[in-house]
Amino acid sequence: MKRTLQPQPDQMLFETNGYLAEMCINQESLENAYHLRYRAYLHADAIEPNPQELCIDPYDQQDNSRTFLIWYEGQAIASVRSLTWSAAYQWQSTPSLHYFKEEVTENLGMHTPLLESNRYVVDPDFNGRKSLSAQMLLFRIQTLGSIADQCDFVITAVRPRHVRFYERFMNFYPISEVKSASEVRFPIQLLATPVASREKLAENSRLAAFEPEDLERYQQCLEKLLVS
Repeated sequence: MKRTLQPQPDQMLFETNGYLAEMCINQESLENAYHLRYRAYLHADAIEPNPQELCIDPYDQQDNSRTFLIWYEGQAIASVRSLTWSAAYQWQSTPSLHYFKEEVTENLGMHTPLLESNRYVVDPDFNGRKSLSAQMLLFRIQTLGSIADQCDFVITAVRPRHVRFYERFMNFYPISEVKSASEVRFPIQLLATPVASREKLAENSRLAAFEPEDLERYQQCLEKLLVS
């Protein structure tokens, strides 16, 4: 299924070096992100094919969930989702709280506001240095989300082979052993980092550093999302 949607100006977070970041609010932009997820997971042999060519789960419908796209030269080339675990969202669950509740309780505390980063994907046809730039912008988006929702930590469940990448760029550290997950065909390990680690991220990558106006636009888009 070919999709040729364009980013929506009223959903834009920032634009830099030819990349544009969008918070997906309307259904069309959300489905564009779900399709990119599908392509990436299918390429990695992580999911079964489906006729809709979309990768969606129940968490996408929750109030604490938001999905983002990175665009380059008119194409959606990367996506990430965040879910906030906090009293502001009535402690609505997240995938990692489902699989790693004991580990989160022991290491971070069950009443600590957290932002979970997941569904982190890059178009399988988009690689090289430009792909790394897109990934740094996904980190930038999650930094904005963690600040907007006043979170203390960012958590993410990744393949064990990707742990060193997260340790290097943003001071992530493991807080669990490796586990299996029913949604994907590969094992995962839960990592955490204090929100203050955004300073290390900014030092490692200029693209990952946010500007004050980025946060203002993020908060404006979040208001639209929560009332949509």
